[in-house]
Amino acid sequence: MLAVIAAIMLALNITISPWAFVLYLISSVMLAVWGWYSGARGIAFQNMIFIVINLLAIYRWLIV
Repeated sequence: MLAVIAAIMLALNITISPWAFVLYLISSVMLAVWGWYSGARGIAFQNMIFIVINLLAIYRWLIV
């Protein structure tokens, strides 16, 4: 649900749209943890990559 809300925020292109990356980050962390502990290593690995991408986006859009 977090990823869906984040996608809507980006699609609307409103002032708070960059904060969608924070929601994506939380969603990716949750899915990485779930994937790791449930044995779905592919999902865990994919979301670990998404975590890095989201951290880059947060740095780019919210910090700099």
